[in-house]
Amino acid sequence: MTIAFFDFDGTVITGDSGLICAWPTLCAGFLPAPIVASFVGRYLLYKAGLGTRHAMQRVGFACFRGHTLEALRARTTDLSSSHLAPKISPAMTTAIAHHRTRGDKLYILTGAAHFFAEPLGRKLGFDAVYGTQIELADTLCTGRVDGEILDGDEKLRLAKRLAEEEGHTLADCVFYSDHIADLPLLEAVGKPICVGPHGKLRRVASERGWPIVEHHDEQRPRKLLA
Repeated sequence: MTIAFFDFDGTVITGDSGLICAWPTLCAGFLPAPIVASFVGRYLLYKAGLGTRHAMQRVGFACFRGHTLEALRARTTDLSSSHLAPKISPAMTTAIAHHRTRGDKLYILTGAAHFFAEPLGRKLGFDAVYGTQIELADTLCTGRVDGEILDGDEKLRLAKRLAEEEGHTLADCVFYSDHIADLPLLEAVGKPICVGPHGKLRRVASERGWPIVEHHDEQRPRKLLA
């Protein structure tokens, strides 16, 4: 038995949860148009190489300002069923099932707000979901992050702690991710697996001989884990 860590956006699901949910959230009147437009604009700047990942993420967290955690969880549960579940990666469905059959622990580690990944985490049988925590004041979200975004070195530190609690080292573990931001943890685990990786990570994976799994390839995870 080992631990399999999974990124969420672009890995467990084939897109970005915030972007997928932006339009239906706007249409439902849950968030005002200027806030959603700001997030989408920041996302497009980031994709064009004109902004940072964290700047884009922080604008996304600002969208939650003024809502209770209960309301946010209820809204993302609805969106998960209607908009995120259809985006579940076929390849990762195979990988998750294979790890569950082996009795491995399954954890989602995501830079997204934790409540975005929780519904699908439950649906897919993950043991726990860890994501970025949002700051609350008098039960309302302030729109700021509580602590640090769960990315890069923060994700590495959490994975190391979780592995130690289960009596493992990271060398015993598997990590699935699509993004170069997760390079610290990919370098630390014994089995890094890149899932439909973005350009920079695809190049790194090719240079280092790391396995690459495309989202549509349901058989590849079985071969890698045999």
